[in-house]
Amino acid sequence: MSSELEILAEEREQTTKAKLKQKKQEGYIPAVSYGSGKKNFSLWIKYKNILDITKKASLEGTIFNLKIKDKSYPVIIKEIQKDYVLNKPIHIDFQIISMKEKIEVKIPVKLLGEESALKATGGIIDFPIRELKIKCLPKDIPQNIEIDISNFKIGDGVHVKDINQDKFTILEDQNAIIVHIIAKKIEEVTPTTAESAVTGPSEPEVIAKGKKPEEGSEEGTETKISADKKSSSEKPVK
Repeated sequence: MSSELEILAEEREQTTKAKLKQKKQEGYIPAVSYGSGKKNFSLWIKYKNILDITKKASLEGTIFNLKIKDKSYPVIIKEIQKDYVLNKPIHIDFQIISMKEKIEVKIPVKLLGEESALKATGGIIDFPIRELKIKCLPKDIPQNIEIDISNFKIGDGVHVKDINQDKFTILEDQNAIIVHIIAKKIEEVTPTTAESAVTGPSEPEVIAKGKKPEEGSEEGTETKISADKKSSSEKPVK
């Protein structure tokens, strides 16, 4: 552990709401530490101290040196509660660890070669799992898990079981897809109501037109007789 990753803490005693409000206004964050058979502590942490550390290392999966009075403890950050409006931490849980015992931590997944994959395939990167829960010794905790997708084609992907787990065990479904390349969907264009109104309904198909009956044919005679009958029936009665 580097002294650069040291977090200074003050013990937090039970106090009044007014005192708690004052400490927060002074830039402190309430915190707790526990684990590895050590005493549980209620603490105050300077927000600036946490802010400076985030510029040097990820808060997830990193081992810090938590200094309380004259003692130091190796810790990882187990949980951070945030004010999502201000995007600032409002409470931190530190887990004290033993360097000889395996621990469970969440590690971010980092993709390499995204631009090359998109340019070569014209597809879409589907990235459903962005962090993985692992179990390992503190010295074997990786900063992140890197996956190179620069040579991927459409349909290529990486499952949890494809990750090298020599130094840690991934505590996730081994068949789960971490990332894969999918083709872009081509939306079928459906004519709108307005377009239908412009084009109008299609004309009914004309199967055939009858021939004009020739003079002297039976069909012509029948038509003439029918017309004569109709004409005589319409004469007024005198």
